Amino acid sequence: MNKTLFVVGILLTLLLSTVVVGEEDYPILDMQIEIRQAHLSWLYAIHEVSFVACINYVDDISNKTGTTDLNSLLQDFQDQYDLIETLNTHVGLNNAIRQIKDITRDFRQELRDQLNLYSGNGLILLSEIKTALTNNQSYFDTFEDQYWDIKKTNDLAIFDMRVDHAQDILDILVNRGYNTTEAQDKLDEIIAKRTDLVDALDERNYGEIGVVLREIYNLSKELRQIVKDLQIDIPRPIRTRFWIRVGERVLDRTSTIISELEKLGIDTTELVEIHSYAETNLTLAQNKYESGDINGSIDSLHDLKQNFIDLKDAYLDLVFGGELSDTLESAVELTSEALEDTIEQMEKTI
Repeated sequence: MNKTLFVVGILLTLLLSTVVVGEEDYPILDMQIEIRQAHLSWLYAIHEVSFVACINYVDDISNKTGTTDLNSLLQDFQDQYDLIETLNTHVGLNNAIRQIKDITRDFRQELRDQLNLYSGNGLILLSEIKTALTNNQSYFDTFEDQYWDIKKTNDLAIFDMRVDHAQDILDILVNRGYNTTEAQDKLDEIIAKRTDLVDALDERNYGEIGVVLREIYNLSKELRQIVKDLQIDIPRPIRTRFWIRVGERVLDRTSTIISELEKLGIDTTELVEIHSYAETNLTLAQNKYESGDINGSIDSLHDLKQNFIDLKDAYLDLVFGGELSDTLESAVELTSEALEDTIEQMEKTI
């Protein structure tokens, strides 16, 4: 295999763009969602106790006649939280959180209405809420500890996965005879930040965690730039051929998803139409490349990039539509994220 072609394939595919969604993408997504779910469980416990305290107070001042709607909203709140525990995509969680915010807003409005109707005392209510929260502190502490345990474990696991991924790439380049000294030094700087991240997580200090993550992010950007600089002299024909191959894999993935959606009876008319346009532009890019018309092939790849943008938007519409199963929603969401990365890198390299 041509050495330069091998390198551009490795660097663009692994460091710059995750084009094909595989099983290796799911662990990080799952661990991020576990962190969010643990945090929501902690917040939910606090809100539930506060809501119950409010209901008990209104129950007292209304002689047990003013809490019907409040109890109904509390049940809605509890049902929505039960749903959150079953979700496995960020989009699904975001939608559920919006529902919880709406329920909370309605609860507060109903509470104000009942306080006005039965001449409730806001200061007394606040005192009862505070007492309820104090009495349940050990209960909250359990959720807080669970959240920080999960956050530490998963944050560090994600860090290690990404470091191992980068190290594998550098090891491949070393074996192919490339000088990766500068890149390895930068990766070692990132690895050294793990201790700082552990300390910040142990201290449960959001501010310090943010500082460390920002430092890691900036070092990672520098590492990506160092690796990208290795591509400066890669000929346009090789880059063109690489993106044709990427296009083949993306459309293969899209075809699979369309097939799965059709089996569920979901309307795929828009996706099929976009997919057809993309196939046409990819075929044009291939034909022009094979005939030696590199400029014409690149023009067709730019058209293909627009098709990818349309596909990404169509996928997101499906996710927000709420018709997909959790498993399929996760696959579609991941593919949409991968397409976004692909589009960004096509902008930079063709």
